[in-house]
Amino acid sequence: MVTHDEIAQASGYYKIIDRVDGYLKQANVLGLISGSSRNNNGTLFVQGFAEHKLNATVGVPELSMAYEDGQKIKRLIEGGQKVELAINIQAKTSTDDTKGYNVVGEIPGSDPKLKSQLVMLGGHLDSWQSATGATDNAAGCIVMMEVVRLLDSLGLKPKRTIRIALWGGEEQGVYGSYGYALNHFMSKDYKLKPEQAKVSAYYNLDNGTGKIRGIFTQSNKAVMPIFEKWFAPFNDLGAKTVSDKNTGSTDHLSFDWAGIPGFQFVQDPIDYETKTHHSNQDNYDHLQMDDLKQAAIIVASFVYQTSIEKDLLPRKPLVKEVFAFEGL
Repeated sequence: MVTHDEIAQASGYYKIIDRVDGYLKQANVLGLISGSSRNNNGTLFVQGFAEHKLNATVGVPELSMAYEDGQKIKRLIEGGQKVELAINIQAKTSTDDTKGYNVVGEIPGSDPKLKSQLVMLGGHLDSWQSATGATDNAAGCIVMMEVVRLLDSLGLKPKRTIRIALWGGEEQGVYGSYGYALNHFMSKDYKLKPEQAKVSAYYNLDNGTGKIRGIFTQSNKAVMPIFEKWFAPFNDLGAKTVSDKNTGSTDHLSFDWAGIPGFQFVQDPIDYETKTHHSNQDNYDHLQMDDLKQAAIIVASFVYQTSIEKDLLPRKPLVKEVFAFEGL
């Protein structure tokens, strides 16, 4: 989970980035080329650090270069050789539409007494520009869409309404889910809205293509024995870990902030952080289809079990604190 100390550190980091950009402009720098040692063997990581605000100034153009190319340029310069680069950047920031968009769908509940209550699941639609966003997070989206298809095609009758949400703006600071939480569950001054009390749980998938190994409960110890029971049929598929640890940087945090049980599944890392996350390798060829099928089956079971559970899932006490990503 992203802590407030980490957010404060990140906020300071962004301020430093803004100052550095100002110094570069004063020096008439035309562009900034990054040749990180991570950018090797054909993999290039692309990450933008500019603010996503209407009043933000346009920064110095930044490029991501292969480490090998960067080292070659470095050696040439150190050897007294003149190096010329031809760069053609054509880009602009559009302000024609500054709204964020989420995609939402439902399977209505079948129990007259419980159908006003919700079980939610989702992932995020947006991705970085260096590839197609297959593992971050088309993988999560297609699993959650398959969950809804399975529950519908099997003719199951969930007692509570099941609502899927595919979020926009996650990469900029979980804006889609946070905006949804503000509109439906809790205001910034911690005033709860009626719908907040009707959501049993939110399940999220956003850690790549790997199969599900367990779930993080975000320190919700009361829910652990329930999840252990639900995982029992899937132990032979490698899914059994119920961790009370926190994990962060994705959309379940918006629900956790609003006092709603929000969970992210534990997944096999595969090559997510080392190769595909925010890189030019985040494409279809790095999806593990069998793992995604396993994930869909497990999520479908958790969602359905939550929908027919006698009571809403246990909740942690609501902690009144500024949302971690607010202001970034």
